[in-house]
Amino acid sequence: MMLFQNPIVWLKRVRHRKGYGVHSPFAFDFITNVIYNNERYYAYNYLDSKLRWWQYGREKSMVHLAFRLSNYRCPRTLYCNGLPSILMEACCKGSRSVNIVGDVSSGPADMVFVGCSDDAALGHIGEGTMVVLWSLRENAKFWQRIKDDERVTVTFDLYDVGIAFARADLNRQHYINNW
Repeated sequence: MMLFQNPIVWLKRVRHRKGYGVHSPFAFDFITNVIYNNERYYAYNYLDSKLRWWQYGREKSMVHLAFRLSNYRCPRTLYCNGLPSILMEACCKGSRSVNIVGDVSSGPADMVFVGCSDDAALGHIGEGTMVVLWSLRENAKFWQRIKDDERVTVTFDLYDVGIAFARADLNRQHYINNW
């Protein structure tokens, strides 16, 4: 997907495709069954109908990824900020009963989904939280803060998207993936 956007970056990251070199069962399962999943889901037709004709291509792939991430985690509580409405809708479609929280006093969320630097998002990280940072390259400093957080153990750098897991049962590891 990134091949047409920036071929040099794609070539530098090509050896990190589809889980090659990943030895963690959790990480390999996540990469192969969530990130690279090519199956058709029930919500794809609905989400595709919300896209304009010029948004097909990379935007469509990103909306499908947002849905798959939400479907994988099935969050009960979701913190969203700085995202286009179609991505928020994709997250809500991925879970049957999701409650979108907006303030830090509500405690940890199951899934934190942000598209910009947001200090309040760090307050929602707890055990088992999945953090998704959209527009990773524009928010590189914030991504570094997420990676350096002691609660975050496993991170995935997909070039455009950063995914982090706060799970104490996993060893600290950072994966680069060529999605």
